Amino acid sequence: MNPITTISDFAELFKIPFEPKKVIYSLNSDFFRKGNEICETNCLQFAIEPDDEFIHTVPEFPCGERGCRSTFTNIRDYDVHFKSVHNLVCSTCKQNFPTYNMLDIHIEEKHDSYHEAAKAKNKAKFECFVEGCGQSYPSSDARDMHVINDHNFPPSFKYHCLKKTTGKSEAMDVTEEAKFSKSNAHSNSRRKPYVPSNVCFGRGSSRTFSKKVRKPNKEISMKELGDAL
Repeated sequence: MNPITTISDFAELFKIPFEPKKVIYSLNSDFFRKGNEICETNCLQFAIEPDDEFIHTVPEFPCGERGCRSTFTNIRDYDVHFKSVHNLVCSTCKQNFPTYNMLDIHIEEKHDSYHEAAKAKNKAKFECFVEGCGQSYPSSDARDMHVINDHNFPPSFKYHCLKKTTGKSEAMDVTEEAKFSKSNAHSNSRRKPYVPSNVCFGRGSSRTFSKKVRKPNKEISMKELGDAL
């Protein structure tokens, strides 16, 4: 069959009875004309490599996550930092993990009551961190030896020693808050019960009413409130 170049060439396709035929279009066919007009460019355009854009130096900017004081001068370093530090974090204990599989195992072993009950009966299974391995062990130490010997994990790897991602400033805030609440609880326990001045106990004591002196209104700034706390 000859290539179709014009609309009139379609007439043979609509003859009765209709028979399906293979259609071959030429490169200069009207069928491609509108598409060629849209895709036609008057000048050459060069694509910018993504790596060059990410490496491009910009003014220093902070991480933005609470408690993190890291700063960056390009998008690539920030992206690597976020994926390795803030992306896979347990929402309960704020512990960081390098893979999704390790995060899932952590949630099951540390925050699942069923696993805790099985562990108390020495029936718990500790699955391998490597996705697709399928091996399980009766203890966490045996699993650590498995991933070191069979999956080339670092010799010093210890699963229970993974550090939390809580920043220094955030940890200080939590510590100060705990100290403050503890000191308040201690002072409240030693404080004598308050008795209004117009209430009296015992024979011979007279019931009196004291005049309240209104204290001048004094506005307290947020800085003063923070210093007081």
